[in-house]
Amino acid sequence: MDRILTRHELADLKREAKSDPNLGRSMADAACFGGMVGCGESYFAAFALAIGLSETASGIVASVPLLVGGVLQLVSPMAIKLIGGYRRWIATGAALQALAFLPLAFAAWNGTLTLPMMLLIASVYWAAGLSTGPAWNTWIEQIVPTQRRARFFAKRSRLQQTCTFSALMIAGVVLHWTSERGIALLGFAGLFCLAAVLRLFSAAFLHLTREPTNTVAKFARQTEKAKIDLANTDTKPAIRLLAYLVAMQIFIQLSGPYFVPYMLGQLELGYGAYVSLVSLAFLSKVTSLAFWGRIAEKAGATKVLWFGGIGLVPLSSLWIISTNVYWLAVVQITSGFMWAAYELGFFLLFFEMLPASQRTRLLTYYNFANALAMTAGALTGAAILSQLGCESQTYYYLFGISSIGRMCCVALLASIVLPNVSLKSIRMRILSVRLGAGSVSAPIVASAEET
Repeated sequence: MDRILTRHELADLKREAKSDPNLGRSMADAACFGGMVGCGESYFAAFALAIGLSETASGIVASVPLLVGGVLQLVSPMAIKLIGGYRRWIATGAALQALAFLPLAFAAWNGTLTLPMMLLIASVYWAAGLSTGPAWNTWIEQIVPTQRRARFFAKRSRLQQTCTFSALMIAGVVLHWTSERGIALLGFAGLFCLAAVLRLFSAAFLHLTREPTNTVAKFARQTEKAKIDLANTDTKPAIRLLAYLVAMQIFIQLSGPYFVPYMLGQLELGYGAYVSLVSLAFLSKVTSLAFWGRIAEKAGATKVLWFGGIGLVPLSSLWIISTNVYWLAVVQITSGFMWAAYELGFFLLFFEMLPASQRTRLLTYYNFANALAMTAGALTGAAILSQLGCESQTYYYLFGISSIGRMCCVALLASIVLPNVSLKSIRMRILSVRLGAGSVSAPIVASAEET
């Protein structure tokens, strides 16, 4: 949310939708998808605690299922050929993602759910979502005219961010109200039903979007061109940058998934305080992206990445200093600000090192490596908590080790020769809202702008 959409911009979006129905449907998809993110998966970890799962299980639920989606992305090209086009694959994934909420709503209504079932449902959700990500990136590039992309994706991103934040706040109010009356699980049931409905509407808009002609043939030609470009490109700097990201992600996820159980389980903060702190990180992150974009344009993306990478180092250890909610609010605001620099700088540099024809393909490998690193870090954190016990002191060990590991990773960044960047901006899709990180985001490849 670079800023909230104004009434005039909303009217402009309506005019744009009339001039090109495909763009209007994509905007509607963004709004529904954003609403689902705000009231759906973003509350999986909190729901795991509410239904009686352990604090360790809550952290695992928020991270490990992403690996299933990361793996399935690798087979998505074959699936697209088999199913006969981007639209069918993407709309089917969206519908399956919506249906994943229904067993969660049923479990919340009954008040019982096992960890294996929770992991299975979360894995289906992320598999359906992440496996269609690369296909969506290629598909949307074919749908949106080149001359309209910068303006369109800027507005689309703001619309999704606005809807995500609105749904996040509404969900927080619902959970606060229901928990005060001892019926928090009914609140979760209602939110998951709402998330399912919103994603089904999103799937419908995706299905109604007109499919460009010969998309499967184009996909095959693009894949072959990417292979040729890859053979003629020095990918060592990009691989080293990816290695830095993976190492950082392991230490980030050592502590990241366990902020929620620490806050709700150890500090016993209510849902009102929880959603307020999550919202602060989210707002700080999305509003500071425009600032970091200007810095990248003037001083270069390398400086932005360095600022973000160094800024992430102490963040987890700051949770050790105090349990005061106002201090945690300052930490959350700082986290969002630093995460915005880190993600923007990384994606601008990563894409700069790759030919345009390779970006979607290499993004798939990045997503897999990222999911693998998240799982490794989360499982290591879970092992430490299981071994030493879910006590405040153990959480402090996790937070401290995470900061030390991040500091060691800076040496990897120093060993990379980073290029001058000609990309000046790139827009993100918010996949989930996270305590500490602000959000889990994925870049929109077609939105990359040259200076």
